Amino acid sequence: MINSRIKFLTSMAFIFLSVFFIPQTSIAELEVPIQESEILVETYPENPEPYQDISIKLTSYSIDLNKAKIEWQNAGKIILSGIGKTSYSFKALGPNSAVILTVNITPFGSYTKVTKQIVVKVSEIDVLWESVDGYTPPFYKGKSFVSPEGLIKVVAIPNTSTIKSGKGNIVYKWAVEDNNVSNAGGYNKDAYIFTNNALKNKEEVTVSASSVDNQYSSKKTISIPITPAKIIFYKKSPTDGVLYNQALIDNTFIEEEELIVVAEPYFLALKNNENLFDYKWKINGNDIDTPSKKTELTIRPADRGGFATISVVMENLNTFLQKVTGQLKITL
Repeated sequence: MINSRIKFLTSMAFIFLSVFFIPQTSIAELEVPIQESEILVETYPENPEPYQDISIKLTSYSIDLNKAKIEWQNAGKIILSGIGKTSYSFKALGPNSAVILTVNITPFGSYTKVTKQIVVKVSEIDVLWESVDGYTPPFYKGKSFVSPEGLIKVVAIPNTSTIKSGKGNIVYKWAVEDNNVSNAGGYNKDAYIFTNNALKNKEEVTVSASSVDNQYSSKKTISIPITPAKIIFYKKSPTDGVLYNQALIDNTFIEEEELIVVAEPYFLALKNNENLFDYKWKINGNDIDTPSKKTELTIRPADRGGFATISVVMENLNTFLQKVTGQLKITL
């Protein structure tokens, strides 16, 4: 009996000593370190322009960032700190600038931190457009708008020293209405020419430019309005030529025995395509022969005291919407 109790107590003491001398492991030694690559960064906009508002957001599938202590630094100074500070917003600096942010993240219950460096480079690119075949008369101040089914040329012009220093090493990508135009982009292809969609009242074109060494990237979207062509009538003087300083309006009185009326088809896709267009003139609804100068009509009033309505239609018979009609009512 006594021997049994001695054996029992000896066993209990051995168990107690075994438990007491189990090596202790700290939480820090048990935790799995978080890698910098496990912290994802989202920047909006992706390619910020000078003085634009920028938002940066951190996400992770490995840890709960909403419970982590997050510290944001810029040039060694703490600009934001606290639990769950997963986003930071600021205004971009001017052209050729960059903002370097250092983010220290300490997960909940951890003694170690992971550091993420974020570099935000300000990039800028101008995108210009022109109507390739849009017509405007002489002395017109400004560029032609694009008429339906007109030809548009879009050109990307980088204007920061970052990209200018690498000019000749830029790859461009073009898209219309978010649809990539694969055959338009490529190395040094900074221009894109296309015919606008006849059913649209505007065209949205996006260009992305990036350097071959990936040190620069920029993206910009522009909206190009589509403007219907319009005929404006002018008087042509035998001595001074076409009087573009004053358009003819309805009920214009003819004082002369002979008046030359010139029809100018603003913005019509006529440039370099004039031979494709058909001209039809009418007086008071009656067809007349097309003048030798197709845009000029000479009027000689036979009687005075009445009215005459002249009209002209200019139309490209090979297209659907390259057409414009003009009408003018004159007092005889």
